[in-house]
Amino acid sequence: IGFYTIHMLLHSSSFLYKHIHKVHHRFVAPTAMGCVYTHPIECLIGNFLPVYLGPMLTNAHPLTCYFFWFPSAILGTCMGHSGYCFMGYIDPHDAHHLHFQFNYGGMFLLDYIFGTSAGHPAGKRI
Repeated sequence: IGFYTIHMLLHSSSFLYKHIHKVHHRFVAPTAMGCVYTHPIECLIGNFLPVYLGPMLTNAHPLTCYFFWFPSAILGTCMGHSGYCFMGYIDPHDAHHLHFQFNYGGMFLLDYIFGTSAGHPAGKRI
């Protein structure tokens, strides 16, 4: 929820997009390493804060964070920017770098709920 909200805000404000988020969108054809190519402010508020906020709010055990939560977040982010199909699934966020108005979230659910979901231009799930 945190990533989706912050990402939408970065796209909704022309000032924030131009001065902060546009750095990340230099990658039109995303790569896994491109997912962490961000402005320092976006890195802190848009990447680190949403990942750390969940465990902080739920008082998660440190081992749960280090062995499940953080690796899941990193893997999901890399998959969403890799451009590859994993186990028959093309991440919708991959298409976000071609069409900036859709697929803001790291999970398709929030895009579906808020009507910002769009298919991947490479086709449907394979």
